[in-house]
Amino acid sequence: MPALAVLPVRPEDADRLGALTVDAYLAAGILEEDDGYVPVLRDVAGRLDSTIVLAAYRGPRVVGGITLAAPGGPHAEIAQEGEIELRMLAVDPAHQGAGVAEALVRASAEAAAELGHDAVVLSTMEAMPAALRLYARLGFDRVADRDWTGDWDEAAVAAGTAPLMSVYRLPVR
Repeated sequence: MPALAVLPVRPEDADRLGALTVDAYLAAGILEEDDGYVPVLRDVAGRLDSTIVLAAYRGPRVVGGITLAAPGGPHAEIAQEGEIELRMLAVDPAHQGAGVAEALVRASAEAAAELGHDAVVLSTMEAMPAALRLYARLGFDRVADRDWTGDWDEAAVAAGTAPLMSVYRLPVR
């Protein structure tokens, strides 16, 4: 198996990474095909002007990706000054459990430090136990006072069933 490399996504691979991201979220049961978030996940090319998108490559094949959003940018939800927000982490289901997600998060933390940021932050939920284990292993701390309620489904918000998004932070400098 070729070695894993994490690099800025090549523009010609943006569509493949978008499809992979949607497939990974669907396979994990995080969303359904008709979810309004699917087009956002799929539009990697549309994020390239306002974020950093890293891809994990095994040889020429894209096997995962992650988006790094600066505070105030169109894809940041929780990032504050001095932080980069990790978004849309996804690994091809056929490559899960092989260290791809860890490599993407580590590369994101290194990129944040190189850009002069103090920390990376992210939101996750209980429905992502593998991600929670990864973040704990990498030293992320829970920042419960920054937790927020997922507001993308108005009916769930009104019914009080919207998911709690837990915030985690990792200092990088």
